[in-house]
Amino acid sequence: MEKLRIQQAVVVEGRYDAAKLADIVDAPILTTNGFAIFKDKEQQLLLKHLAQIQGLILLTDADDAGFKIRKFITDIVGETNVKQAYIPAVQGKEKRKTQASKEGTLGVEGIPTEVIRQALLTAGAQVRPQRQGRQINYTDLFEWGLSGGVGSADTRRELLCRVGLPPRLSKKALCEVLNRMYTYEEFCDVLQQKPVLFWDFHGTLTEHDPIWYDAAQEIIQQLFPEKTVAAQRIQDAFHQSKLPWWNSVSGEEQHLKTPREWWAEFEQEFQWVFEQCGFLPNEAEHIAKKMRAKIIQPERHRLKSDALYVLQQFQRKGYRQYLLSNNFPETVQVVQQLGLAPYFSGMIVSALVGYDKPQEGIFRAALELAGNPPKAYMIGDNPIDDLQGCKKVGMAAVGVANAANAKQADLSAATLTELLELLPQNEEKF
Repeated sequence: MEKLRIQQAVVVEGRYDAAKLADIVDAPILTTNGFAIFKDKEQQLLLKHLAQIQGLILLTDADDAGFKIRKFITDIVGETNVKQAYIPAVQGKEKRKTQASKEGTLGVEGIPTEVIRQALLTAGAQVRPQRQGRQINYTDLFEWGLSGGVGSADTRRELLCRVGLPPRLSKKALCEVLNRMYTYEEFCDVLQQKPVLFWDFHGTLTEHDPIWYDAAQEIIQQLFPEKTVAAQRIQDAFHQSKLPWWNSVSGEEQHLKTPREWWAEFEQEFQWVFEQCGFLPNEAEHIAKKMRAKIIQPERHRLKSDALYVLQQFQRKGYRQYLLSNNFPETVQVVQQLGLAPYFSGMIVSALVGYDKPQEGIFRAALELAGNPPKAYMIGDNPIDDLQGCKKVGMAAVGVANAANAKQADLSAATLTELLELLPQNEEKF
C-alpha cells in the first residue's frame, strides 16, 4: 500500500510507534518519549514551531497516559494548530512485550495499519503533492556554512530563526526537518539574500475597522445608556483632535514616554473628544479612562483572511520580517495573542520608540534593528505614513489596501496574497 504523503507533522509517543508509522506515512514523525515531553524544552519548542509552520497531528495511545500527553501538547501549541487522530481502545498486548500495559490496551504500534491510516484521514490529514528535487544531506549543510565550519553555529542560528525553526536544532534534526519542508533546490533559493520586509499593522495585516470609534460608542452606551451620540459626531471629534493618527506628525523630534505617560496623554485628548460630543468634563474623563481596556482587546483587531498564510509563506521562502506600526504600547502583546509573533524577527511600535510614521526616526530605528539591510520594503495601507515616510530612508514603498494605487507606491497589490508573486518578481528593481 502506498504511503500517505501528509503535510502535517505526526506526533507519537515512542520509537516503536514511530517505526510502525514510518511504514504508513511519508511525513515528519516526532516522538514524545512518553512523559519526557513534559520536561523536554527543546522538543516542546520544535513542536510549537512545526505546529505554526505546517500543523501537527497527535496520534497517542488510547489510554490515560496517551490522553495526558495529548492534552499537554495541545495546550502548548494551541488548539487551532493541531488535529487529533484517535485509535480505538483494543484489548491486547504487543508481541515484543512480556506483559500488557496498565490498562490492557494496544498502543499505536499494535493497531492494524488500515485503522491508523483511516484515523489520520479522519483527523484531517492533508495529503501533499510529490516534490520534485533531491534531498538535503550533511554535505550540503557543510557547504552552506551551516555545520562544521568557523562561525557555522551563528550562521545556522540566524537562518533557523529566519525560517521559523528553533535555533538549537542538531545537525541530524536540521537535516530531517529541512527535507520535510524543502527540496534541495527550494532551499538553495531560501539561502539567497532577500529584502527585509517591514509590515504595517492596522489596515494592512488587519481589517481597517474603526476600532477607536466603536470602542468609544460602546463605552458611552454602557456608562450613559440614556444619551445617544451619533457615530458621525464621534468620528468628527476624533478627526478634530490632536491625536497623531488623525493628524500627521510633523517635525522629527522624539517623544519617548512610559506606557502610563503615553496613555495619560491620550486620555487627555480623549476627554476633549468626548466633551465635543456633549459630555460634561467629569463625564468625558470617565469615558476616556475606559478606552485603554477596550482598545487592547485582541478580538478588536481582525486579521485579514490571508494575513497568516502570507506571513508564513514569506518566512518559508527565507524573508526576514518585522512589524512597523503607529500604535499603542500593548501592540506587541496583541500581535502575540493574534498568532503573528512567530513570523516576525522584531517589532517596532511608535509608542515604544517615541517616533511616529512618517517621521524618519521610526524608520531608522527599524532599519537599525534589522541590521541596516541593503534592501528593505515597507508594506502598508497609508500613502503618507507608510509609503512617503519610508522613502526618506531608502526603503521601497509597497502599497496595499487603501494605498494599492497610491502615487507614492513603488509596487502595488490589491491583496496580501498578490505580494507572494509581486515582490520576488521585482526584487532587482529596488
